[in-house]
Formats: sequence, C-alpha cells, structure tokens
Amino acid sequence: MKTKLNLLLILFISLKSFGQIATNTMLYEVKSKGGKTSYIYGTMHVIDAEYFNLQKKLVKTMLNTEQLCMEIPGVTSAGLSPDALKLKGKTLQYFFNTKQMDSLFVWAETNLLMNKGAFLDNFGEMQPFVIMQFMLQTALPDRTRSYEKEFERIAKQNKMPIAGLESIDEQLSIFSNMPDKIQTMMVMSTLRNMPKAKEEFEKMQSIYLSGDLLKLYETMKSEKDNPATSSRDLLENRNTKWVPKMIEMMRDKSVFFAVGAAHLPGPEGVLMLLEKAGCKVTPIKL
Repeated sequence: MKTKLNLLLILFISLKSFGQIATNTMLYEVKSKGGKTSYIYGTMHVIDAEYFNLQKKLVKTMLNTEQLCMEIPGVTSAGLSPDALKLKGKTLQYFFNTKQMDSLFVWAETNLLMNKGAFLDNFGEMQPFVIMQFMLQTALPDRTRSYEKEFERIAKQNKMPIAGLESIDEQLSIFSNMPDKIQTMMVMSTLRNMPKAKEEFEKMQSIYLSGDLLKLYETMKSEKDNPATSSRDLLENRNTKWVPKMIEMMRDKSVFFAVGAAHLPGPEGVLMLLEKAGCKVTPIKL
C-alpha cells in the first residue's frame, strides 16, 4: 500500500498524450470562443527548494495577462475558519477502533512528544485529515518552496488582481465530506507508510521535474488504495466545477491559471474539459 503524499503535497505536472493534446510541458495556452487568450500552468504545491525553478518565460507569460487565478485566492492570506478543522458531533474515536487509536498514540508520543491525554486534548475533536497533514510534514525536505506563493508575490508586486476557483473552506470540506471509511483509510495508510514517505515524495517530485504527466497520472490511478482513485471529489468533480468558472473568467480578461498539475490530464482533466467546451488548448514549451 503506497503513501498518499502524491495526493496532498505535490499535485503535479504536464501531459504526454491525452486525446488530441500531446506534450510534455506544464504550460498551456487556452483560447475560448469570443474570449481572450489565457494560460494554465500545472504546479507542484510543495517542492524541494533546491529544485525550485521559476523560468523567466513563465513569469513573463503571467505578467502579460490581466489576472492571476489559483485554486485558492491569496494562498498566503486566505482566511480559514477554525470550525472547518473541527469535527461536528463526533470525536476522533468515532473514526478509529481501539487498535488504530493505540497506533496513533504511539505515533504522537514518538513524533509530537505528546502522551495519550495531550494528544486527545489537541486532536480529539479535529478532522482526521489534520492528523494526516502533521504526519506528512515529516516527509518534506528541510527547505521547500511553493509556486503558488511565488506567483502571488509577483502578482502583488505588480498590482495584478488575484482570484480563486474555490475558497479554502470549500477545499477543506472535500475531506470532511468524504465517507468515514475513506477518511480512516487515508490516515492509517499514511501512518503505515511513514518509513517510506520521504522516498515517495522524492519519487513523485522526480516525475514532476521530468515533465512526464502521463507517467504520474498512470501511477496515481494504478494505486488501488489511493483516495484520488476511489473518490472523485479530489480531482474529477472539482475539475467539472472549475471549468465553467474558468471559461466565464476568460470572457472578460486574459487569465493566468495556476492549479495543481494532477488536475490537468485525463479524460476528465481540465485540459480535455476545456477542449470539450470549445476552447483551443495549445502546449507551450518552457
């Protein structure tokens, strides 16, 4: 069973061959009917700072548009309701049996230096995905960078409007609305695979840097226990919601879209959905 780092932390890249779109780049030109020319770039949300590379051509492309649009508007200042992280009418024990809770207690004592009581005081009423995020932090390099944060910094520096395809509360609700069984499976799978977490992060990062989105897409879909495969809420359903918003935005202005690259490929990926909606999608080499 493989870790879910590829799901939460890295969200991916470009495309080798889906439908009539064939390329190995992360940047695409999008022309909608009657709209202005826009662009979409597939990001890796968190990457080792050593490998972070924001090409001058990419920055120039963004600055030649009228608006930056990311998954969440203003990632460095997005408002988060504390209630979005808490369980409603449940406790953590509702999701995990005694044996599973004991495993979480051991992890907390080893990694968070919390005994059973302290762990329950801090996490007993938190959504399961909050615990998973703490687990995944241990797999990250000491120094990381974010494409979204850098795009936002440049946009603000150039007084460029910033929009979003969804709110942070909407994004978090994706996890809280998942079936209880899926939420439990995600946490326990992550816990079981902690020894390989760093290795998996480096593997997915390597695929991202290689520009082979087809390989990454196939890898992700081949993981039978991957929530991205078992639940459509993380990718396909969001893609379907995003595309009409993107087309509406492109009617009035030229937009630079920056979203996790896992959203781009596949028959229900953003690129194919844009084409089906009548847009012309053209890969751009960086």
